[in-house]
Amino acid sequence: MAEYKLANGYVLTDEEIEERAKEWEDGTWKGQLVELRAGRPRLSNEPNANLSFKCPRSGAEMIEKAAEISGVKKSTFMREAALEKAARVLATAG
Repeated sequence: MAEYKLANGYVLTDEEIEERAKEWEDGTWKGQLVELRAGRPRLSNEPNANLSFKCPRSGAEMIEKAAEISGVKKSTFMREAALEKAARVLATAG
């Protein structure tokens, strides 16, 4: 019989999986379901806003290369650069 070690260290057997499945199907299962969010983690607890802009191809290539060197995606690189610039402008605006 196979055993499966879970991330929390618990060892689950094929027999236990079958027992839990039977309880679920019979409506007698006492466990708790955990709601998982699929996909990438949220950027923040507030709603996201989509921004887009055009720039010369050479600028796009420069951004792509800089993001690659930084080890991040272009969107991450552009978001961080824009937020950094906005914070500097707002700090000097008083």
